[in-house]
Amino acid sequence: MKLSILFFVLIILFQPSPSAWVENVTSGYPNCMACHVSPTGGNILTDYGRSLSSELMSTIKTKDFQNPFYGLVKNSETVKWGGDLRAIQTRAENNQIKRGSQFVMQNNIEVATYVKDFVFVGTVGTQEGPSQIPKKGQFISERHYIMYQGDPTSRVRVGKFRQNYGINDPNHTRFTKQDLGFGSYSESYQLEYFKALSLGEFVVSTSLGRIDLPDSNREKNIFGQFTHYLSGKSRLGFNLLLGESSRSRRSLYGVNAVLGTKTNILRFELDYEVKEDKLSASNNGKNHGLYGNILLGTKPFDGFFPYLIYEHKQSNLDQSRQSLTTSPGIGFQFFPISHVEIQFEHQYRTSYAQKDNPSHRSFLVVHLYH
Repeated sequence: MKLSILFFVLIILFQPSPSAWVENVTSGYPNCMACHVSPTGGNILTDYGRSLSSELMSTIKTKDFQNPFYGLVKNSETVKWGGDLRAIQTRAENNQIKRGSQFVMQNNIEVATYVKDFVFVGTVGTQEGPSQIPKKGQFISERHYIMYQGDPTSRVRVGKFRQNYGINDPNHTRFTKQDLGFGSYSESYQLEYFKALSLGEFVVSTSLGRIDLPDSNREKNIFGQFTHYLSGKSRLGFNLLLGESSRSRRSLYGVNAVLGTKTNILRFELDYEVKEDKLSASNNGKNHGLYGNILLGTKPFDGFFPYLIYEHKQSNLDQSRQSLTTSPGIGFQFFPISHVEIQFEHQYRTSYAQKDNPSHRSFLVVHLYH
C-alpha cells in the first residue's frame, strides 16, 4: 500500500516542465541556440524561435499569436518576454488505488534582458501543484542566471538553472530524469560553458547543488557532454557526470540520440550509474544501476506527434530482475496553434518485485507557453 501511495505522489509532483521540443532536430535544427535564449534549449524563446512555433510546429498558422502573451506584448532588441501556464489531469490505478487529480502545475513569467554581450534571465511565479504540496502559492524563481555571449558560437552562464544531462525531454517523470536527479525543481546553482562546432557541440558545467536541500542530499558535481551532429538532422550525444555529497558519490555515464526524417523520429537514451554510499560499513558499498527509454514517433501533419514510448529501470543490477521496472506506453503531443500544447500519455508499468500488481498511469497536460 505504501508503494502505491508513493507511486501516485510521484505522478502528481514530477510532471513535465518547459523544455526544448527536441524532435525539431530532424527538421534541420540540431542546435538549440536558434530558437532559445539558453544554448542548451528550453524556456524563453528568441524571436526566430517564436516564428518557428507557428511555421514549423503548429497545425494552424497564427502569426498574431507569435508575440509574447499572445500579442499583448512585443519583444524589443533588448528585452524578450516569455512564461508558462500549465495545468494537468492525472490518473493512477492498480490493485490498491484508483485516483485522479487536476491542478495548475506551473505559473510563471520569464524575461531576458540584453546588455551588450550579457544576457540577464529570470523567472517570477508561484509554487504550484496539488493542494497538499508544501509552500503552495508562495513566490518562487525557478531559474535566474547571467550569460556572456562574446561570439556567436560560445556561451558562459552562471546562476540557477537545470543541468543539461542527456536529452532535453520535457517529461521529467522519465526514469532518466526523475530517478537520476534531473526531475522537476532540480535547478541548481552552477557555472556552465557551451561551445558550438561545425560537427557538434560540447557543454561543461559544475554544480554546487540545490541550496534548499539538506547537505546530505546536496550533490556537487562536474559534468561534460559532447553531441555530434549527423547530417544536420540527427544527433548523437555522450555524457559524463561525477558527483558527491556528504553521504554518497557517483559516476554517471550516458549515451543518447535523435534520429529520423521530418515525419518519422527515433529517440533513445541509456544511462549507467555507479553510486557509492560513503556511510556504508561494507567494503563494497557501490550500487550499479541502468536507466533508459526509447521513443518512436511520427508527424502525420504539422502540430501533431503521436508516439510509442518504452522505459526501463534497474536500480540495482546485482539484484537482477528484482530491481527491474518496465513501462511501455503510448501518447501524443498536439500544437493546434502557436504557443499552445496539449499532451497525453498512458503507460502500463510493471515492477518485477511486485509483478502481480502492475500500474496504469496517465496524464493530460494543457500548456500555454507565453
